[in-house]
Order: sequence, then C-alpha cells, then structure tokens
Amino acid sequence: MATEKKKGLLSYAELGSFFENMAMMIKAGITVNEAAGLLKEETASENNALSAALNTLSDRLSEGFTLEEAMRETKSFPDYAIDMIGVAEYTGRQEDTLFHLSEYYRTEESMKNVLVSAIRYPIILLVMVIAVLAVMLKLVFPAFYGVYSNLTGSLTASSYRYIDVSFTICRVLLVITIILLVILVIGVCMWKAGKRDAVTKLLSRFPVFGALIEHLDLYRFTSCFDMFIASGEMQDEALKKSLAVVETEALRDKIGRCIEKMDAGMSFSQTAYEEKLYDAVNNRMLIPAERSGMLDTILQKILRNLKETSEANISRIANTMEPLLTGLLMIFIGLMLISLMVPLIGIMNSIG
Repeated sequence: MATEKKKGLLSYAELGSFFENMAMMIKAGITVNEAAGLLKEETASENNALSAALNTLSDRLSEGFTLEEAMRETKSFPDYAIDMIGVAEYTGRQEDTLFHLSEYYRTEESMKNVLVSAIRYPIILLVMVIAVLAVMLKLVFPAFYGVYSNLTGSLTASSYRYIDVSFTICRVLLVITIILLVILVIGVCMWKAGKRDAVTKLLSRFPVFGALIEHLDLYRFTSCFDMFIASGEMQDEALKKSLAVVETEALRDKIGRCIEKMDAGMSFSQTAYEEKLYDAVNNRMLIPAERSGMLDTILQKILRNLKETSEANISRIANTMEPLLTGLLMIFIGLMLISLMVPLIGIMNSIG
C-alpha cells in the first residue's frame, strides 16, 4: 500500500521541524542550499535519521540538484511531500508550501500523541487487572482454600465447592486479560514500526474504531489535497496524488470514483457532492466556494471541523474505556471477594 512506511522515513516531529526551519530561513532570504547547509551543521553531532537525511540533502543541493530531487535522493521523505515541493518549485510557491507541510506534520504529531495518550491508560489498567488477578490466584485463593479445607475436611465434598468455580473463573479472566494486553501492545508496536495498514484494517472491523479511522483518513486526505492546490497543482492531479495518504478501503474507493468523474470533466466540488465525500453541510459549501474562487478557504474550514471532530471522537472513546475498564476491575475483585467471604460467614453462623 502507498501508506506503508518506508525504511528510514523521518518521524512526524522531524518532518515538521525540518519543513518549518527551511520555510523560516527561506522567508528570511536565505537560499535553499544555505538553509540545508545550516541545518546540516546544526545536527552534525547527532547520529539519527534526520542528521543522515540532512547530510545527503545538503550534498545533493551542492551538486546542483533541485530541492525535490535532493529530497528524493535521501529516501527519508514521503513521496507526496516530495511531489508537493516539486510543484511548488515550478509554480514559485515554495515558501508557502514548506509552511503548509510544517503545519501538516505538526498536526499529525499532535494527533498521534492524542491517540497514544488514549491507549496508554487502558494498557496501565490491564496491567493492574493482571496484577490483582495474579495476587488473588497466587496468595489469596490458596490461603482461603487451605483454611476452608481444614475447617470442613474437604472442599470438594463440602457445600463450598463453588470456591473452585470462582478459582477457575479467576484463571480464565487472567488469561483473557493477558491476551488483550498482548494484542494491544503488539498493535502499538506494529503502528510504531510503520505497519499502519494492518492495524487500521483490523480496527476498522469494529464500528467504534472504524468511524474514527475513516474520519482521520478524511482529514489527512483533505489536508494533502489542500496543500497540493495551494502549491499550484491542478485539481485532478492533486486528487490522485493525495490518494497516497488514504488507508481505509471505503474512502479509497470513494476517492477513486471522484477521480474517474473528474477525468470525465467534472469539478472536485461536484464529484465530492455526488459521492458525499464530506457531511451534508460541508458538501453544499464546496460548489459555491469553488465557483467564487474560495475553495482553499472552505477546505481550511473543513479541515478545522474534521480535526475538532476527530479529537472529540478520540476523547470520547478514551473517556468511555477508562470507566468501563475500571468498573470491570471493581466487579471482578468484588465477585472474587464475595465468593471467598460467603463460606466464612456460613461457618461463623454454624459455630454461633
């Protein structure tokens, strides 16, 4: 898939920093070659992907390569970002495009951090559940089991056999919780390793996550499309190149149909309206905005709405999972303790 992360690709934070620094220096009147050289010197003492990319970039620019060609030589930048820079160099909008790319990757980094924060708490809570269940199985149950056996002669022959059932349930819950934790950790590791397609494909099967992933995808696509348009690219080419950042099949199919209709002569706003690319309100605004030459303004407004909605959805999922997992933990502990205490109450009543 086009979205699969290439080996050596810079992180969102590194990309955002690079494009922002380049944009500010070019705005200050420094040439591209000099700007790359200054960034190379600044990271000379570091041994990371950004330092290696800047070394190659600066060397190629010194040899007469354009910024687009030099970036492609490093094999550290996303293809759509390189294409965007190429269009901007041709149309003379390099500075604006660099600032747009910086903002895009800063936002991507911010969204990634929000997702990581939303996942961190469930992982911690699952670890706590495993710890509690392990203590119950290793220390609490054996202690009560021994006491009841001494008092009644044999647990299996007594009226307290359901303690064995509780013990079995606790073990099953422990296994299930460990499996959930392992799946979650593997998913995070795969995401960090760049295997986002596999993770998103799996999560998309669940409605609560599927809607969120498609919404994030739509934001990513719209942001790329807007940047291509702002850099001077034609709408049809911008649409085709922006498809590279889309991960969900449903959205890829929808955009694919938009591309076919644009090839047949329709405008972007018309195809987006027919395919219901955005919600009803945003779709209706696109056609008059494009006719009045304000497409970029409306796309910026749509982007803000998509970002706010995505962050709200992430927060809602996180806020739902936290009390749910906490409640389940309390219920598990409560049921285990009740199963242990009821026989003790029965014994005390019989003694009394």
